[in-house]
Amino acid sequence: MSSPRFAFLGNVELSAIFRGRSVPIELLDKAMKSGMPWVPTNVCLSASNTIPPDNPFGPMGETRIVPDPKRSVVLPKRDGRPEMLVHLADITQHDGAFWEACGRSQLKRALADLEATGYKLKVGFEHELYIYGLTEISSSAYALPGSRAVSELAAAVFDTLETAGTRLDQFMSEFGQHQFEISSPVRGALRAADEAVIAREVIRDAASGRGLRATFAPKPDLGQAGSGVHIHLSLWDLDGNPVTGAGDLPTGPAGSFIAGILAQIDAVLAFTAPTPNSYDRIGPSSWVGAYNCMGVKNREAAVRFVPRPAAEDGSNPGASMEFRVSDGSANPYIALAALVRAGLEGLADGLPTPQSIERDPATFYVDEIDALGIRQVARSLPAALAAAETVAPAWFGDLFWSAYGSVRRNEMNDAANSPHYGAQLARVI
Repeated sequence: MSSPRFAFLGNVELSAIFRGRSVPIELLDKAMKSGMPWVPTNVCLSASNTIPPDNPFGPMGETRIVPDPKRSVVLPKRDGRPEMLVHLADITQHDGAFWEACGRSQLKRALADLEATGYKLKVGFEHELYIYGLTEISSSAYALPGSRAVSELAAAVFDTLETAGTRLDQFMSEFGQHQFEISSPVRGALRAADEAVIAREVIRDAASGRGLRATFAPKPDLGQAGSGVHIHLSLWDLDGNPVTGAGDLPTGPAGSFIAGILAQIDAVLAFTAPTPNSYDRIGPSSWVGAYNCMGVKNREAAVRFVPRPAAEDGSNPGASMEFRVSDGSANPYIALAALVRAGLEGLADGLPTPQSIERDPATFYVDEIDALGIRQVARSLPAALAAAETVAPAWFGDLFWSAYGSVRRNEMNDAANSPHYGAQLARVI
């Protein structure tokens, strides 16, 4: 195997695009020690490469993009292009201090606050995606021919992920035409987000090298099934004991964590479903989780509690709280940070475990659903942003919210003024 000629230092910015700097490999040691200059406004670039006119940075300032030596992957040689070493990176202030507009840094801070309460978080991501350009006639949903159609690409992805010390747990055919699902291993929350980012970039690179195009956009084709990101969360105490499930139900702490998320569900959506395209897939009876409720094994609830088999000692280490109203247009670090912030509020307030809803909420009569306090989640990005405005500065800081809000407003403007917005989003997400 030849050695990489270049290294790319990348950060998932506020628009969920993986952006960064490429350096010759001989300059990597210097970049690893001190980072590289980075323009603050870059974190506000939209998926269409437009700059929000009301972003808080303008032409001023300087930050540093600082690679993490433990999070890297080697993209293979292809089409005459040499191997490339890719490092995940944080964005810091010029002196290395925490910078609010870095999503990865925000997640680190949120996890530290969760740990201060006595808990750690493990996470598993499930991404749905479309792969365009496959020549096989699409087979029935979940059928063997669909998985065979993508098996060569999947094998190449698995081989590349080995260079990052990670893997996928599955790469399977999904419901839509040439739609697939990948599942990432359960990891500590920061590592889980890192590996989700790496997996997405590796899949896109491998697909491009085969004349294909992979997209994680929420609704690339309005006539096909949408693509979501299901985020499986589990709480553990600081001694490494699982504290998420007791039998088939959440424990008290897990129930409070879920209740906190549901109490702030519309605000959370501003970070987990952050583009106008996101709301093209969120609706009742679509298995998206369009209602602010929890349900054991219920895929119509915003949070599905998944008990899984108990261990011999009666504990339930595999239990998870699956947040279902998220998609690939979200920055995974910010999405997780928002879920942690909302969950922390539920823990701090000692909120009771929500009632488990055992059927599709869309089938309830109005008086039934009102009595249960169930409603649909925000139906548009403006509604989600309005809800987030009341909590986001406290969760993430004023600078972050100023930058993030400018990105989302700019995204809405791009969507309103471009008839090809959905296609543009699908090319980069």
